Amino acid sequence: MRAHDERPVVAGYDGSNASRQAVRWGVHEARMRFVPLVVCHAWQWPYPMPPSSPDALEAVRRMGQHVLDMGASLARSLAPRLPVQERLVEGSPSVVLVGESSTAELVTVGRRGSGGFEGLQIGSTAVQLAAHSYCPVSVVAESARPAVGRVVVGVEGAHPERSGLGVAFETAKLRQATLLAVCLCPEGMDDTRQLAARFHSTIAVWEEKYPQVTVETVVPAGPHTTVLHSAADHADLLVINDREQDDPVELPLGVVAQSLLRGASCPVIVIPARMSAMASHSASRVPPG
Repeated sequence: MRAHDERPVVAGYDGSNASRQAVRWGVHEARMRFVPLVVCHAWQWPYPMPPSSPDALEAVRRMGQHVLDMGASLARSLAPRLPVQERLVEGSPSVVLVGESSTAELVTVGRRGSGGFEGLQIGSTAVQLAAHSYCPVSVVAESARPAVGRVVVGVEGAHPERSGLGVAFETAKLRQATLLAVCLCPEGMDDTRQLAARFHSTIAVWEEKYPQVTVETVVPAGPHTTVLHSAADHADLLVINDREQDDPVELPLGVVAQSLLRGASCPVIVIPARMSAMASHSASRVPPG
């Protein structure tokens, strides 16, 4: 059992530049939410042959503890009064962090970790975590940029109730930022009036719940990836679902989500489908446009 009853923010840390940025992001999120931060490092035997002795395995575990200590030290230096917990878990990073997500408010990771090759846009851990997490996943790049006071959320026009609007509104509220809701209409659709009406009706329900959030809406034409990449260029954060309704079921992560995780110019929060399904049930009372 954790030392706190609150669902914490979890930051995955492996010593890479991107994971240091994830810890910084996690500290900021935990402070805004008044919850603890858990700095988590996954370690495992790195060779195909099993360890020759328990001492060899213990040496690898101690190396993992050293990496974790550095991440926790960074978090404590950034926020001395923030409760920071350390989690050293044996296993692959993606499996460990998916497990952590079941009791977390948010999990944050770098776009790519210490593995992979030069020029890799997105690491396997970020992709697998975004595809299988039980809570929202924040994927951040190695470097930050000045805040502009805007959060963007992509809203699937045909199914606006499935979108992560609750997370998006709460995120904008915490940051005291403007929320730009982008209606993603099916490509090739000529008449979008009915979708736009449904979209605006759904947004209006959330505006009543979050009167302190300034909301802007747009119903653009064009491919969803192009529209959202463009919006991300002028945002502090982009909120999207892990998949759209029409994505092939065999894909662990939707086409739009994969594209944005690889190349969005701002951090991305991915909402897992299981959360969207619960949100759609509560939003089903929205009147049709």
